[in-house]
Amino acid sequence: MASLRELQRSFAAALRDPALTCPVRPATRLAIYRGNVSHNFRSALELGFPVLRRRVGDEYFAQLVFHYRERFPSRSGDLHWAGRDFAEFLTAHLAGGDYAWLADLARLEWARQAAAIEVALPPVGADALAAAAPEALEHLRFTLQPSLRLLESAYPVFSVWLANQVENAPPVEQSTGLEHGMILARSDGVEVARLAPDVFSYLSALAAGASLGEAMTRSALDGPRLAQVLGHIFGEGLVIGVSPASP
Repeated sequence: MASLRELQRSFAAALRDPALTCPVRPATRLAIYRGNVSHNFRSALELGFPVLRRRVGDEYFAQLVFHYRERFPSRSGDLHWAGRDFAEFLTAHLAGGDYAWLADLARLEWARQAAAIEVALPPVGADALAAAAPEALEHLRFTLQPSLRLLESAYPVFSVWLANQVENAPPVEQSTGLEHGMILARSDGVEVARLAPDVFSYLSALAAGASLGEAMTRSALDGPRLAQVLGHIFGEGLVIGVSPASP
């Protein structure tokens, strides 16, 4: 007699592949389970990737989800994680075609889902820098909001996403090319915003653990522009802590 674990594996495999046999009887009962699982999986992706779905249409989106589930079946009881590998799948599935840019759009929409389950913590203001001696400023490090996600794309995916917050949005001209942006949990929802390239570069360096001086060098900021960028970062509430760099 098969063990409980073997029965569970057989059942899970049969839910994904109708050609496989399973101890569940009658077969019509298994078909009901299979239909429910497929529907719930697709519904989770429809909710998580609404702009991507809108841009390609329901029929093509359903085809993408079908092939994606074949490659990346859900391995969690929480459907929030169903779309975790969708961008990776689209990168391979659409490589070299006119729709290759959809993989980056999926990355943006997955970043929104990831940010949504993070907590928006109280930010600190620029006055947190006042406690440091002038010669120590370049050695400070920032702790950023845990929900902050930074994304760079060769395609205008931020423009596409922002434009598609209304019905019947016109297509965005793909030739506009490279865009940078951030995704951030706010108290009233998740914000998606474009960033200037130097702001993105500076934030990316800070997020990777660079000190203020190191980030300034990496992003090639001069003094006046640094003041503007710091004003933007603090003004947006992105900093939750300031500390001296470790020796």
